[in-house]
Amino acid sequence: MRRIVILFFILVTSGSVLAQTVDCAAFSQKVVEATRKACADLQQNQACYGNKTVEVQPRPNVRLAFGDVGDIVALSAFEAISTTGYNEEDETWGMVPMNIRGDLTEGSITALAFGETSVQNNSDASSEFVALEITVIERTGANLRAQPKADAVIVRGVYSGDRLQAIGRLEDSSWIRIADGWISNDLIRSTADLSQLQVLEPDSEIADVFAPLQSMGLKTGLDDAPCAGVPESGLLLQTPANTSTNLEVNSAGLTLSGTLLLQTTVDGKTVLSLLEGELFYNDGYRLKPAERIEYGFQGSTIKYSSPVEYDYANARYLPLVLLPREFELPFSLGGVIFPFTPGTGFLQTFTADSACVAAWTVDVNLRGGPGTNYPIRRGVTGGFYGHPDARAIGSDGAVWWRLGEGVWIAADNTAAAGACGNLPLVSPPPLPAR
Repeated sequence: MRRIVILFFILVTSGSVLAQTVDCAAFSQKVVEATRKACADLQQNQACYGNKTVEVQPRPNVRLAFGDVGDIVALSAFEAISTTGYNEEDETWGMVPMNIRGDLTEGSITALAFGETSVQNNSDASSEFVALEITVIERTGANLRAQPKADAVIVRGVYSGDRLQAIGRLEDSSWIRIADGWISNDLIRSTADLSQLQVLEPDSEIADVFAPLQSMGLKTGLDDAPCAGVPESGLLLQTPANTSTNLEVNSAGLTLSGTLLLQTTVDGKTVLSLLEGELFYNDGYRLKPAERIEYGFQGSTIKYSSPVEYDYANARYLPLVLLPREFELPFSLGGVIFPFTPGTGFLQTFTADSACVAAWTVDVNLRGGPGTNYPIRRGVTGGFYGHPDARAIGSDGAVWWRLGEGVWIAADNTAAAGACGNLPLVSPPPLPAR
């Protein structure tokens, strides 16, 4: 009888909150599909006006026509580009796809800014600029020189194994230019075709070591998802398969091979969540899929946090379909469950119209569906809670909470508070094939 009363309460109290959530989520999907169509012809080193509203700050003395959905602009033509967050009245949710060549010899880094996100282009280079990685192979090290000559003034020394960014060459490729000097081609190796580098005069003065948007400043909203089913603001980056690239984001050097979500916090820290592949940072530290770190300045030094589980709950709603490579999100409980201290009156702090909360004080199994015949996703100790977004009648006839897509808990193992009556009643997902 208790279960029947619960189900009746759900059906009659879903109301306008649920309708607004569905409308909001449906609108976001509409934006994603419209962006896909509008930006289908995006080329290398270009940005596309995917969905309003987008603002662009052009370089000095550059005039841009970039105010309508589908407009294209060269990355080298602007200093900054910004998208706006979801606005229910205007039905706007800014979105900008970009293709960044960076230091790749083939293909592009796909970038997607969405929500309240601003990207600063820290390179003054033209779209034709090429920067390629070289490695010093001379066992005793080498010298960078002010001119491409063996007896020219020494600028500084480099060590065997050092990786440098090449930005130019002599016409015969006998000497290679990096930002602050020249190095003999006999002392380095590269997997890239160095003939792609621009030909420079011996006395040329070029400071750029980054292609357009290979070095960027980033600022985003955080915890600003307008409704269930829509992600928080951010910037997605994806490299071609089995390809790594060197980037600089908010002054930190990153080497990415895979798919990365970037966000910033209100106190100016940068948040990196690796969705697939690998990321190297802080001179050799490695971030693995489903891990997240934060970094920011303390004085003049960048400090990095230890890796933690990424926000799987938010990642499930990211517009990943706009990226060229498909992949399966790594499972995590980040953003799905949260710790609390039992016996402190935790649930009493929630009002009747608060978001639904389900907490447990005993050890439980979180499963892939509503019933004990679904596989266990992870066992969790007591002292955690989650925010269910739906419920279902399980194969055992009991009520189960859905804490996130593919994460379920038996309601009988929890205590609940808040507006749980507004949650939709959904059909159980199909059992996985054995």
